Amino acid sequence: MTAQDDQTTEQSASGPSGGRQLVAGGSILMVAMLVTNAGNYLLNLLLGRWLSPAEFSDANLMVTLMLTFTSMSLCLELICSRFIGVRDAAGRQDDAARLAHSLRRWALAGGLAIGVVLAVGSPLWSSLFHTGSAWPFVILAFGMPFYLQCAVGRGVMQGRLRFGPLAITFLVEMVVRLSLGTGLVLLGFGVNGATAALALSLVAAWAAAVVLGRNRVNRPLVGPADLTGVRAYAIFVSVLLVGQIVINNGDVLISKIFLQPYEAGLYSAVALVGRAVFFLSWSVATVVFPVVAQRHAKGQAGHHVLAGGLLAVIGLGTACSLGALLIGGRVLGVVLGPEYGDLSAQLAVYAAATTLFAIANLIASHHLATGRIRESWVILAGAAMQTALLLGWHDSMHELIAVQLIAMSLLLLAVGTSHLLPPAKSGATGAATGPANLVQQSVRPAKVER
Repeated sequence: MTAQDDQTTEQSASGPSGGRQLVAGGSILMVAMLVTNAGNYLLNLLLGRWLSPAEFSDANLMVTLMLTFTSMSLCLELICSRFIGVRDAAGRQDDAARLAHSLRRWALAGGLAIGVVLAVGSPLWSSLFHTGSAWPFVILAFGMPFYLQCAVGRGVMQGRLRFGPLAITFLVEMVVRLSLGTGLVLLGFGVNGATAALALSLVAAWAAAVVLGRNRVNRPLVGPADLTGVRAYAIFVSVLLVGQIVINNGDVLISKIFLQPYEAGLYSAVALVGRAVFFLSWSVATVVFPVVAQRHAKGQAGHHVLAGGLLAVIGLGTACSLGALLIGGRVLGVVLGPEYGDLSAQLAVYAAATTLFAIANLIASHHLATGRIRESWVILAGAAMQTALLLGWHDSMHELIAVQLIAMSLLLLAVGTSHLLPPAKSGATGAATGPANLVQQSVRPAKVER
């Protein structure tokens, strides 16, 4: 890498025009995520209207399992985003391409393994979660290998700040899911049809990522990828994402096991609001994460980026909570039926609890982009605390929601305290910071190697 190339890269990422492109691209992504979540939410509302509460609970379980298993995809996406971005900034585009190729192979293997677990174990899962049929588990298994590979393509786009094409992949996924889901359910395929639409939307998202993420310069991949620090960082990301999986989906799974099918269906409707809040906030984290990672690799601070992201998440969460309190129950009553008409208070409390988690998650993601894992461990500990509380108090929907609010309040307090504390220093053994040092060494710009 020449000095001129290094200067060009620095200017493109940090200059005024690059800043304007970042704001424009981030805005496009956030709007696309709003539309995507609105479409997915509309489908869930229609399913709640057309299916019985018990059937709706089964369909929502498929969505929950998809989000649970494909949270692995977020791990791949974040790894791609961080390492692709900093390798490109350091002039190591060939190594970035090799890394993406290796991660795609990991994604294929992981997706096939998840598919086998879902399909082969479908009778067991159907009995455990009291579903009307085992077939939805088999149908969902089909989409898993595609979605994990899609995550790698999205991570490449995210790391290169290509938010426009990234936004299109989410829109394609939503359009296919909404159109096929409504069509198949109206044709009488019920939960199986809704699950088939879900699986095929994952395939469509993968196809869009392949087409939009094609490298314009076709060069053969020579030599193995430089995986220095990648495996250590994958462990870091996994800690945060395991916590996310448990917090976002554990309550729905527990409600499906312990509540009666009718009340579990009502709880599923309430959980839809919480998921909408979290995934809207995730669009903010999608923009913040690669920017902070690149700035950190160049020795620049990213605190103002985090501050802007926190303001956006707080605004989104507050708007959703107030909207749920004022009109949430009435809207659900009109769309889903009179059984859902008295859920305004529950919707608002659940949305508030999810907002607290979204704030804590953004802080942890910010530090993860710099290679700091302490806040991720706090998220994981909070997930364990939430699970213990839910297993202790699960006799009704009201208990489950109250436990969520208590757990997320304590979690945000713990994450905020950790954020304000100074970074931990290396001990004599260096055990606590050794992997982080590997990550930092792997992402330094090429000019430090001269």
